[in-house]
Amino acid sequence: MFRHTVLFRFSPESTTEQVEAMTAGLSTLPGQIPEIRSYQIGSNVGDSVENWHYAIVADFDDRDSWLSYRDNPVHQEVIREYIHPILADRAAVQYEVG
Repeated sequence: MFRHTVLFRFSPESTTEQVEAMTAGLSTLPGQIPEIRSYQIGSNVGDSVENWHYAIVADFDDRDSWLSYRDNPVHQEVIREYIHPILADRAAVQYEVG
């Protein structure tokens, strides 16, 4: 299994509505990209200002499946339309599981 984990910090100007729209867009990806095996997304519930605001954890069969997801036009459209407009910072890591 191959795991892709992403953390976002949103710009101070971002709105709740924009984050909800991003969540809705991300939620459509598992139904449109067959390489996704597991897809978990969510907002931080902690009170620390140092915490990241949002996380994505996605699992794939292998690195090639992740690359297919990464480059998928539907995924790229969600990034352009919903993530980039509110993004202040991003961290990501990919690693083998099990």
